[in-house]
Amino acid sequence: NPEGNKVMSETMSMIRPSAIAQFSDNGVTRLLPISEREVNRTIAFFRRVLASDWNLRGRFALILGTQADAYFLAAFERALQERGVTVCNSEANSWDGARTEATIRRFDVAIVAVVTPIVLDAIRNAGHDAKTLFQGKIVWAQGDAYDALEGTEGIDLRRWIPLGPAFAIEGRHRGGAHYDGREWLIETHGDTTYVTSRLDRAMAFDRLPVALTAQINTDPCPGGALGPRIVL
Repeated sequence: NPEGNKVMSETMSMIRPSAIAQFSDNGVTRLLPISEREVNRTIAFFRRVLASDWNLRGRFALILGTQADAYFLAAFERALQERGVTVCNSEANSWDGARTEATIRRFDVAIVAVVTPIVLDAIRNAGHDAKTLFQGKIVWAQGDAYDALEGTEGIDLRRWIPLGPAFAIEGRHRGGAHYDGREWLIETHGDTTYVTSRLDRAMAFDRLPVALTAQINTDPCPGGALGPRIVL
């Protein structure tokens, strides 16, 4: 990161935030003002990535998260609801594994997202096996949770990659995880990925460093979702 290059803007832009979310700055939790305009653009992004998953109408999605995840998970939920999916929720914490299991057992759950290591621990602490519970589901997982589930037969496992205030989500056709190239400029160099905002936001970012080794795939996606993808 060149000397003097600002990581984050020191002041907010003229866009009035509608909510205050959070993001992880390499393990440090920071506040993230967001506007309704940003949320609507995120919904449109999810809409493009989900376009090739045509058989979701009438089914359920179990969304696991915390208040810190509300910015992108709320947009994800709204994009799913547009597709005719009913959304259920569970907390991504160490004590809500029983509710996660009960929701999957009682409803026709097609999607489980976002699975983190703490979610896997909660399921295990409740006496259940995640690899069995997730059979027949699309499962978006991040970090070590993805590694723990990778290679399991019967699970449509896809990456969800946090990128500070941004994120990348793998689609049906793989080839890397999509990020919104209209919203974010993502640059990779060695073991660091840099995140810069491209459009008007309540808080702008200028080459925010994220400790992530990655490559960018610019090949067209067979699913039709435009834009680049991150490959770990």
